[in-house]
Amino acid sequence: MRNLLAKCLFAACAVAASVAWATVDAEMEGMEAVVRDDGTFLVGSPTYLFDRKLGSIGLHSESELWTPQKIRYRLLFNRMSVLPSWEPLAPSVWMKTGNELGDMIYQDLITAEDRPDNRTPILEGGFRTPSFKGFWVTARGFQDDHYSTGTSSFRKKMVKDEFSLIGENYPLFSSGYAGVGYDNEFVNASILAGEEYVWLFSKSYRWIPVHYAPRVDARASVGDLSLSLGYEAAYYQDKTRHEKGNRIEINGSVFYENDDVYEQMNFVLLAGLSFRALDDSGNVYTELDENRVVWPFVGFGVRPVKNVSVEASVGVNDEDWLVQDSVEFSPSVPSKMGITLGVKNISGTRLNPIADDKEYFGDSTISLSADGQMNMVQGYAEFADSADFLGFGGRASFWAEHGAETFEVSKTKKSGGAIYRYGDVSRIDSWIKAVSGELWIGAWYKEMFNFKALAGFERIDGPSERFEVNPSEFFVAFNVDWFLFKSVRIAHSIRYRSDAEWNLYESDPMVVKGDWYWDATFEQQFPKQKLYLTGSLLHVLADEVVQTPNGGTDRLRFVCTLKKMF
Repeated sequence: MRNLLAKCLFAACAVAASVAWATVDAEMEGMEAVVRDDGTFLVGSPTYLFDRKLGSIGLHSESELWTPQKIRYRLLFNRMSVLPSWEPLAPSVWMKTGNELGDMIYQDLITAEDRPDNRTPILEGGFRTPSFKGFWVTARGFQDDHYSTGTSSFRKKMVKDEFSLIGENYPLFSSGYAGVGYDNEFVNASILAGEEYVWLFSKSYRWIPVHYAPRVDARASVGDLSLSLGYEAAYYQDKTRHEKGNRIEINGSVFYENDDVYEQMNFVLLAGLSFRALDDSGNVYTELDENRVVWPFVGFGVRPVKNVSVEASVGVNDEDWLVQDSVEFSPSVPSKMGITLGVKNISGTRLNPIADDKEYFGDSTISLSADGQMNMVQGYAEFADSADFLGFGGRASFWAEHGAETFEVSKTKKSGGAIYRYGDVSRIDSWIKAVSGELWIGAWYKEMFNFKALAGFERIDGPSERFEVNPSEFFVAFNVDWFLFKSVRIAHSIRYRSDAEWNLYESDPMVVKGDWYWDATFEQQFPKQKLYLTGSLLHVLADEVVQTPNGGTDRLRFVCTLKKMF
């Protein structure tokens, strides 16, 4: 265990040296939580994390909550996730690699029995051509082996020897696709097909292996209308229980948003629906009632007067309903300071109404939905001001939640280095209340330099022993961007985040100790050639720890990317 004082001195030196609104690159899109500093972000793998911004309304992880903005996100068990991302990238050709540091480059030459541990890599390569009369083609193969070794000892017993497109590290996801698309001023469409291996993290704290072969993703945007349609042939297995199963899933969405017609009235109208239809056979470990779900919703945004804006969305079907709304007021003040006062509300029967309803664990059935409803309300105030090259701002909020989703543990079981739990999703039938605050100060100089320092706290009052996660209470962070000679980008952030706890892990909470983190990105740009060489160091300073139940170890790692834009 490294000495905390040494870390503090290193942190102070780093800040003094470069004392920003740091744009440190995440190792892959969808993993921005790894470099976030303003809340509780506990990462167990590329496909599972607890992501909650400090001062958010309610106790839930953000990816658990369905919103219209996530209509094209992937559904991984009960979470709306970007990763593995099949969003077509910009016209370019690229490759990415990296490793959890500790893997000695010369270790293959070592013949002694005491060899260093082989750390795991990240691998990616792909291209998307420029448009030719509107048509383009793309292909991408990518997998992130990070976080995989800590859990591979019990995961690899569940599957056949090769459970990835490349290598034998049992990565938490391994994905590849190819496809075509068409773009013009009115239409944007694509169809991608491929294969992938994904490990899903369930309510029982199990990793569930799924092999999609094939997976097809079709998307189209025509004016104000967006459409998506997916086909997934999923194969499930667990060799330890001699189980296997198949799921054919068709899912998709229709989404309409029109703000052009109502522009003079400052009015936005949106409507749409998401749907899933399943055909299961054998052991697939989850169940959707009636093997289908249709989720229609409507929403709007309106500015009835100059300084007031109202947003709302309502979704409902024969089993669930979910309402999300907010009102913001921006009073006019004599100075240039911007002030926003707001109230937000979320009420409904489930955080994610399109997720599965049951999980099967041996002979036990875990209910993934609870009776009753949740009610969340939040009031907040924000301010910001700037002058020339300086700025400052802050946010304060109060929120309360009744009927928060939690998990009622009936028993736990340890097996093969992992711990599992039985029970059902339930509710906390009492009020949880919280206050939070955040302050920041920034400085910048043209495009060359951008610095930001921020600190925040949150105090939550309620039956904390029933919280799935007891969030971090405070953080402090220093971020900086440099852009030099119009071709060199340097960004880094250093931050401290306090303790967090998983309370429903076993009889004693799983404590994730607070720590310092330092992340950095270095990029050399060749603008004339549209060539970019980027390297990032992640998780410097912090101890290598497991941040989630049955999760992988968060380690120091390096990732580099070479990209040629067209």
